[in-house]
Amino acid sequence: MDPQALVLKLHAISGVVAFGAAPLAMLVRKGGRWHRWWGRTFFYAMVLVCGTALLASYWRPNPLMALVALFSFHMALAGYRGLYLKSLHKGQRPGRWDLLMHGTAGLVNTGLLLWGAVHLIHGDRSSTAIIFTVFGAIGCAFVLLQLLRFFRTHHDKQEWLYAHFSGFLGSYIATVSAFSAVNLGGIKPIWLQWLWPSLIGVPFILLLIRYHRTRFDRGERPRFLGRLRIG
Repeated sequence: MDPQALVLKLHAISGVVAFGAAPLAMLVRKGGRWHRWWGRTFFYAMVLVCGTALLASYWRPNPLMALVALFSFHMALAGYRGLYLKSLHKGQRPGRWDLLMHGTAGLVNTGLLLWGAVHLIHGDRSSTAIIFTVFGAIGCAFVLLQLLRFFRTHHDKQEWLYAHFSGFLGSYIATVSAFSAVNLGGIKPIWLQWLWPSLIGVPFILLLIRYHRTRFDRGERPRFLGRLRIG
């Protein structure tokens, strides 16, 4: 089989796996065996999605494809790492890989935001300019929140949980965006094909964080907290 065709096939298969695995991880008991299994399945599928997308974008230049791949993988990796940074409130320090990951993502997202914003300011209302601006802004905000979490002096004990599900949900939103752009061509304008999942998903994540934060403030402790881990 032609290498390019093989890469595209692997990209499509891993994308379908990721698209299906994330909802299953959300539906089953949090912290249980199936939650971890579907979570790992989603994460490793996203590794393949990102790698194959970057290869395909090299052979057939497609900046949007590469953008969504990097964006979604960074989110998934941040959500994964959240499970291993549960003790920041006890003095735990982030690893070098955490700083490198978020620092690199910050540079990429800042570049996207500036590129899109400059084009919009100069009258370019193309879908690419709008998409780059929105994804860049969301990515920059996420990176900033994670870096602040690492270095602030006062911590919320459950902030690792917010990082975990916001990272994985953010990655899934990007996955749905790519699926929409490929399969829902009837949605117009083009930028809406890419951004409607963010318009729904980002407020949902914020409401979910607020919901759990309110529960913790009332002294509630969901039973899944002691079980959430990878492995």
